[in-house]
Amino acid sequence: MSDGSRLRQSWYTALSGAETQFRQLLTSSSSAEWKRLSASTDPSKKGKARVAAVPEVGDVVVHRNSKAGGDVYRLVLDVPTGEESVSLEPWKAVITTPELRQEWDPAVEEAHLLEIFDHNTRIAKTNFTLGWPANPRDAVTISRSFHDATTFIDISTSLPRSPDEPVYLRPSPPYVRSHVTLFAWCIQHLAPPQLPTTPGDPSKKRSSSGGRIRITCFWQHDLRTPWSFGSSSSALQQLSTMGLGLLKTVMKRGSRIPKLTGYGNGVSIERVRFQLDREALTVDYAIIPEDEEHPASGQGIDELHAIREQRRLTRSIECVLPSGEGWDVQVSTKASSEEVERLPWSVRAIRSSSFPSTAEFSEGLPLDQIVVRLSHAPLIDEHSVLKVRVVVEISGSSAGLRLNGLPQTIQDVEERDPSSYFISKQILQDVSSTADLSFNTTSSIHTTSSLGSTTSEPTIPRPPTERSAAAEKSILSRVRRNYIYFSSLLQEPEAKWRRTTEGKGVSITQLDSIDPTLVVYRAEATFVGVGLWDLYAAVVSPGAKMFWDKQHEDAVLLEDVNDLTELWHFKTKPAWPANGRDSVVLKTVYKSPTTIHVFSFSADDAHLFPNIPAVDPNIIRTQIDIQGWAIETLSPTTTLLTLLEQSDPKGWTNKASIPTLMINALAGIGEFAIKCGGPPVVTRLSGAKANEMRYDHERSSFKVEYEASNNRRSRNNVDSDASNDASGSSGIECELRCDLDAWAPSLDIVVDPPPQTLSCLRRHRLSTEGGGLWLTLTHDVMFVDEERLLVLVRKAPGKEKGVVMVNGSKVAVDVEELQDSEIKSLTKRKRVKPARIPLDQPPVVSVIRRRRAEWDADSEDTANSNTRSMGWATAPRISSPLARFFTFAVDQASTTTQQAVAAITPATGVGDNAVPSSSKLPMQYALEALAWIQQSHWHGSSDEWTTLNDKGLSVRRKLCPDISPVIQVHKGEKVIEGVSAEELAAIVTDFDCRKKWDERFDSATVLESYGANSRTAFTVAKASFPFRDRGFYVASVLARAHVPPSRRPNGDVAEQSHGLRNAIFCVSASFSPESIPNFLPAKCNPYGLPLGRVFVDAWILETLDPYTKENYAIPSTRCTRVVAVDYAGAIPAAFNSMINAAMPRAILAVEAYFNSISSLPITRLPPAGLVISDKDEPIEEPAWRVRRRDENRILVHTKYAPDTRVYRSRILLHIPPPAPAVPPTLRSDETPRPSRMTLSPVLPDTPEVISGLPSSGSDNSSMSGINGLPSPTSTLRERRMSSVTRSPGRPRTESLGSDSMRQHLEANPVRQRTESVTSAGAAGARELRGRTSSAFTIKGEVRTPVDLLVAEFVVDSKLYPDGYSVNLSSWLKTDVEFGQQRELIPLCAADGSSKNDVLPLIPTVHVMPSSPLHSSGLRAEAPTRHLVRLTLPTAQYQISTVRDPLTDEVRSAPPKPSWLLALEGGGAVVEVEVRPGGKKSKVVVVDGKDVPVVNEKEALTTLGREELLDDRISKMSILSRVANEPEALSEQLSAPVAVAENLLDPSVLATVAVDGENSKEPRENSNADSGEEAVGTPPNDIAPAFPVVQTGGLLGFMTRFTNSTGSTSASPVTTGEPRKVPGGLGDIDAPLETRGTNASVYPLSTLVTVALIMFLIGSLFRSLLSPADFIYLAAELEEGEEAPGWREIRRLLQVKLPWGYDVHIALIHR
Repeated sequence: MSDGSRLRQSWYTALSGAETQFRQLLTSSSSAEWKRLSASTDPSKKGKARVAAVPEVGDVVVHRNSKAGGDVYRLVLDVPTGEESVSLEPWKAVITTPELRQEWDPAVEEAHLLEIFDHNTRIAKTNFTLGWPANPRDAVTISRSFHDATTFIDISTSLPRSPDEPVYLRPSPPYVRSHVTLFAWCIQHLAPPQLPTTPGDPSKKRSSSGGRIRITCFWQHDLRTPWSFGSSSSALQQLSTMGLGLLKTVMKRGSRIPKLTGYGNGVSIERVRFQLDREALTVDYAIIPEDEEHPASGQGIDELHAIREQRRLTRSIECVLPSGEGWDVQVSTKASSEEVERLPWSVRAIRSSSFPSTAEFSEGLPLDQIVVRLSHAPLIDEHSVLKVRVVVEISGSSAGLRLNGLPQTIQDVEERDPSSYFISKQILQDVSSTADLSFNTTSSIHTTSSLGSTTSEPTIPRPPTERSAAAEKSILSRVRRNYIYFSSLLQEPEAKWRRTTEGKGVSITQLDSIDPTLVVYRAEATFVGVGLWDLYAAVVSPGAKMFWDKQHEDAVLLEDVNDLTELWHFKTKPAWPANGRDSVVLKTVYKSPTTIHVFSFSADDAHLFPNIPAVDPNIIRTQIDIQGWAIETLSPTTTLLTLLEQSDPKGWTNKASIPTLMINALAGIGEFAIKCGGPPVVTRLSGAKANEMRYDHERSSFKVEYEASNNRRSRNNVDSDASNDASGSSGIECELRCDLDAWAPSLDIVVDPPPQTLSCLRRHRLSTEGGGLWLTLTHDVMFVDEERLLVLVRKAPGKEKGVVMVNGSKVAVDVEELQDSEIKSLTKRKRVKPARIPLDQPPVVSVIRRRRAEWDADSEDTANSNTRSMGWATAPRISSPLARFFTFAVDQASTTTQQAVAAITPATGVGDNAVPSSSKLPMQYALEALAWIQQSHWHGSSDEWTTLNDKGLSVRRKLCPDISPVIQVHKGEKVIEGVSAEELAAIVTDFDCRKKWDERFDSATVLESYGANSRTAFTVAKASFPFRDRGFYVASVLARAHVPPSRRPNGDVAEQSHGLRNAIFCVSASFSPESIPNFLPAKCNPYGLPLGRVFVDAWILETLDPYTKENYAIPSTRCTRVVAVDYAGAIPAAFNSMINAAMPRAILAVEAYFNSISSLPITRLPPAGLVISDKDEPIEEPAWRVRRRDENRILVHTKYAPDTRVYRSRILLHIPPPAPAVPPTLRSDETPRPSRMTLSPVLPDTPEVISGLPSSGSDNSSMSGINGLPSPTSTLRERRMSSVTRSPGRPRTESLGSDSMRQHLEANPVRQRTESVTSAGAAGARELRGRTSSAFTIKGEVRTPVDLLVAEFVVDSKLYPDGYSVNLSSWLKTDVEFGQQRELIPLCAADGSSKNDVLPLIPTVHVMPSSPLHSSGLRAEAPTRHLVRLTLPTAQYQISTVRDPLTDEVRSAPPKPSWLLALEGGGAVVEVEVRPGGKKSKVVVVDGKDVPVVNEKEALTTLGREELLDDRISKMSILSRVANEPEALSEQLSAPVAVAENLLDPSVLATVAVDGENSKEPRENSNADSGEEAVGTPPNDIAPAFPVVQTGGLLGFMTRFTNSTGSTSASPVTTGEPRKVPGGLGDIDAPLETRGTNASVYPLSTLVTVALIMFLIGSLFRSLLSPADFIYLAAELEEGEEAPGWREIRRLLQVKLPWGYDVHIALIHR
């Protein structure tokens, strides 16, 4: 067995041959053998002045030499640089990075590094887009670089084939291995010429144009294709675009590319990759035992230099980084033992210069690069291996170097680099000789015409049966013409296709043409679980056609015309009464990585195809105009099959039978591919032509017979034997593909004669390069001569899988496996239909056109700008010592997230965003973050985000200046199946649950509650050692918003509540601790943790539509998390970014946590969250307003303990006092809601319409005054100054306070009284309009009052398998409230407080029916969710006073109890606790008593399905943005409802206690003076202040008439005592006769009209009650008919006419 030295020597020999050829081409640069290629000039650019310094495509000079063993192309481009010195490091970085080649070479699809052979030699693989439509080409090349101060050379050539070659050198079907004879770059910096100073010298007239960079490229590439892609026009376009593309890439990326420059003894480089999107270099290497032995041969200067480098870098690697950018270096180690893994390593960073030493830099060379050297300690023994991964990624924050997140010091020691400025003297002399040559030669005619005379193609003896060149051209033109027709039909829009029929999953459409004789059918079918190549094999295999086409009889290959085209004869069985049919077609196959086109048409020209059989008299020959198959990959698991057919069956059979045949064909192909897999098929036959192809499906065998063909070999191979030997392409190659997963587990192959070489490659079926087994057989032409070759593929006997036997011997199979994560990603990849483009031209042409269009656009934009001549070609330079000192100071600055940015940016730009402002209220930060998240979610584009390589989850990041100019925003997204958005929201928003799924979350303390789950809290997040944990003051808001149509173009989003589809937003943001000065910092942050800032932390939860194309479970939720957190302090920016990048992965943890538990209990009423109005209008300084739609309940706080499974919910309950003038029958809700009449000034009514949401019963619900809640009469200034949780000294907008209000009322009593009553009247009018529609039921009955529904809870019984109990507690608000105005309540009950029950709560438990929008709906068993309802018996106290007409007894409602009066006065606090423990039977223990559970059937009967499943969104408050408001937040968002009393400052509590006692005494005296009337009912002598209902039309007139009459009849009583008006305004001295001044006056004509209408209506009713009349109807009867007889008639109107006639209008009963 070879030890590999022979293989290495052959590779060095190939590289040495390329170097020799390169020197020969350099020395022959002035030879006449080089002919310039010219292209036609663009007339649009003629005469235009050249302004821009960047060259254009026309500046690239291309020559061709056809006498150097094949066509060799030379590219030359001169770029002016001025008189400054230039560094060639950017050119070196771009050319030696294979991954960048796809950016500057239009013919390259992908390239990557395979192996680093030595310090200057590398092996790379390149996939080209060339070779279509047959097979794409690839190449494996070995490259070597040379450089000195002014020259850089890179030479590449293909590796020769060898029996000992590694796996990556073997064929990789469907790619065909091409041969790169030479691909060399020479970059020279030519200094400006020195002009003579002699006055008489004639050359003085010529001025120096400065220096220039000369780009020279030699290109000789054999694509191994018989057709000529290397024509002059194609080569000119490709090479010109490639040369200019290299220049553009150097300008764009030259100073942003890190590169590995060297490594020494004891280092084995395993993998080097450069990621274009991240601009990150990843180096994987291993530290191995050192090998000090060196080969004795070859002790030249090259070998000595290599040995010296290896010793210098022993157990070290060296990288060069441009110093103009910031860099993050991550180093990780891995070993088999911890002892080896803990071996020390060190990093040293040194500044160096890549500029040559010239007089220009007399003070020192600019240090434009950083040399990073990573060294490791020796291994502990000879059997240890240390794996190391180094990731060098560009950092956008600031310049400098960070190592694993920590700043790294960069030394300014300028060392001599032994590897610099070393180049072969021989090559240097050859390059220098061409420096002064001019390549701008002229050509008088187009090169294409001149090449015919210079290129002498050898004459090949043609056999008598071989076709002439004219015949070949005729065949190619016919193929091209028919393919153009086929591709144009494929690209026809859907509007031109008319659907005809559909069956078996196949849809048939017909082309809608004005020509009735043009009949074109199209059949389409989508197959899941079938790959591209399996369907291709089922379509083209003649034997497989017998399976899916029952009428198929036989198929014979008549001639293999060329590599892509074959002539076939198909026969069809006769089906009585029709005769049998046959067809002779010319079939052509065009292939691309994602699409295969197979099209055929009839061939009837015997001169072109003498093998066409004669027509049998008993068989009808079918005319096929076009029959084309398009096989397109939608996803790795889904394939679209399209069939286009235009044919004439001839005979009696018409074209109407074609759709049925197409349906059977496509359905049969899919069934065959799914059941049997892809049979063996020949995918490529090179250097030979096929004589016979047979596939026997019953015997499971495939046979192909072929022979050598000289005209199938490429022209370059025929021209040069040396090229044949080097490329190894002189033989015959047969490429087969077979499905080893379904067609056969193992293969038995017979090849006669035996092949010279054989390679087997098996890929996973989901591989994007083509799954299955690919077999490549190679024969040498010298041995086979004209002998026929036979390949027979059969199923191997036995049950062993994956075995390939060739001629009885087992061959090795190379397997390309996919990782599990990659397989899962490919399986879930969405379907994308590829663009239908013609495949007869390589895509390199379209790439060239697109890039040239982009360059032209860029050149037009920069035409008027004065750019530096060579600013792009050099690395970033430091012009002066002062600038150099400044850069050093920046690098040594503190590396905290905020200080690092402040070191290089203005302080004002960072100060505004460094810490939150205390002038903003806490909830304002959360609402601003909510607005940004909503806008980004609706209108954001995924193209603006940078994708991070994260397994199992899509994570992206982006720098958003609106959020933070420094911290990047990270976003992760994933669909969680089997859970609804509401269930996830309960887990995400609960702090105790967050400890379970967030590993960085430590604790949280809620500070304030604003209701509806809007709150402020102090949270603690863990930080890794050695950093301390971080504290955050955050404000959170929970809201719902509608998803706009732009977010769901394909129906991705379901409609949920009442036809709505909304997204749930859980948003948090930091606020300033100074905005809550009354909280003691020592209690909130007892450990004194450093404070960070949460710019935004948002969860977006969307329940998906169950009827989408994706096969998701029902329900499923798209979960998106957006994070931007600054940990501040001493945490480096890289570590901070790493934490932010890991936070979106919490989606996976939430999914895992939910799968381990059942749904959490949820408080359904009062609902949690706000509803955002759908006003997507930009507002510069918006103000936030909340409109409450539930007057009775406010959700204060909820908490769930995962360990004990205890759920607590705290609710504030209040019943506004009813208005005396409103009867109880006018209430529209089941829960009685009294009047919202107030006497305070009401803001102008601005109704808001929220699309799809249930409208509120009143438009001024936000004006309702709830005692203890923010009152409409108190302004924001008064509320903020009176609250114990706000700073009294903060400057706010001045408004009327309580003292100023009282003074104003005393000074203007009459005016204030009038304004109050008018405002109250308007509010009451709107109230009546909203409620009169629901005063009666649907049947017309009066709606009876119902008990007050206090709360609703949803409990999943599977969370409590042993049962659960419910504990109820309630307190009067007056007993627990505190604050200066007694407006606050404690956030939670004090520990050890006794249970209190002041309210007679009545619990009921109902079983909820299963819902598909809940995770419990996935189970087939009985429903598991319970609905716990709490009610208060208030209906009996809402009965109106009624006088019994029989007994004259007055019946009225019983007296209101004290608890109801307390609810109407101050309110109450209700706390509900759900904990495990109870009874497993169908009862729930509530306060120690058993409450039966109403089963599903009874619950549906009593409550109804809508009531059971109502999500109570109609009760949520509405959040809206308005403009031009003095205050940023409304009172509901500025003043909290409850606070954590134990965290307040004790001094503030003492002040509050004193103020509370002083304010309590006058209130008690006031209540004592008012007597019973102060409890909740107004005095009897006060006129009802209820408004007049203003309606239109007749009823409006009646209403106004009634009201005006009532006002005048009821004269008010005027007294001299001050009147006390309910509502808290104090004593108002105002008369009460203001209501009688608004009586309306109507003209006489209106009264007459009304009287006439009343008369007519009365006449109508009187006629209906009058006795009926009868009339007898007589008619002429025919035989068998009955007489009409008497009919009843009721007269409605009778009018007497003067001529003795009467007009009657009556109803006649039939």
